[in-house]
Amino acid sequence: MPPPLPVGFPVDETKHENPTHAVTEVRTDVGWVGPNQTFNVLVLITPDEGWHVYWKNSGASGSPTEFELEVPEGFTVGEPVYPRPIVFYGEEGATYGYNKPAAIFIPVTAPKFLTDGHIKITVTTSWLACQKLCVMGEEKKSLEISTHFNSQGPLNRDMQLSRWMKSLPRESTDLEDGSVSVTQTTLVVSGKSTIRPVFFIGIENKFIRFGKAERVIIDGDMFRLHIPIHIDTLELGNNTAIVEGLLMLGRDFDDPCYTIHTEIKLNTRTQ
Repeated sequence: MPPPLPVGFPVDETKHENPTHAVTEVRTDVGWVGPNQTFNVLVLITPDEGWHVYWKNSGASGSPTEFELEVPEGFTVGEPVYPRPIVFYGEEGATYGYNKPAAIFIPVTAPKFLTDGHIKITVTTSWLACQKLCVMGEEKKSLEISTHFNSQGPLNRDMQLSRWMKSLPRESTDLEDGSVSVTQTTLVVSGKSTIRPVFFIGIENKFIRFGKAERVIIDGDMFRLHIPIHIDTLELGNNTAIVEGLLMLGRDFDDPCYTIHTEIKLNTRTQ
């Protein structure tokens, strides 16, 4: 079930040049696309000054920014990769999102066989923009990409793309001395870094709920977080629960962050 909208959630009935309080742009990260190539469609969402939109887990209130892609037959679309969010504090609690331009990377894989020419990809982005008021927004954008029948396209090397990539989460295996373990009641994340503070944002699902980190142990450059997890055992049954979230170091938008992703079954322990 999606999180509730902010308390009051009034409708903004005043007229604005941009009534949805955010705009989007789309592009790719390659020069062209070749057979069986995985590339990214980038959606840059820019909220109006003083407004913010939400991360894939909006937190205590709000609604996630979401995407729907229309691609040619044979192309497949992966899960969006969101950049590191910032934390907003309000009456409902902590929420997560962006008050400045943010680029979301959406992986797309081409089929094994292509011809020389062009393809069209259409992206529909939907969001909730909030300030004192909140408004829903949606925008559809299309782009054309060149295709080549036997060679894969090169990665673009512009400074803008490099800056956006820097804000994307890394794999937890990239964290120095990183370790992730989970029991039926606790997620433990540890590693080594000089950057502080260290905190975790859990991504809840129908099986898993997260509590506030009970312990943050600091020993020199080493840290260890103990995050309570609550499992809906009736809902889970014999299924495997996905435990995931984002480990964030520091406070700046381009400080490092790491994707935490592991699995758990009842009466088992996974590392």
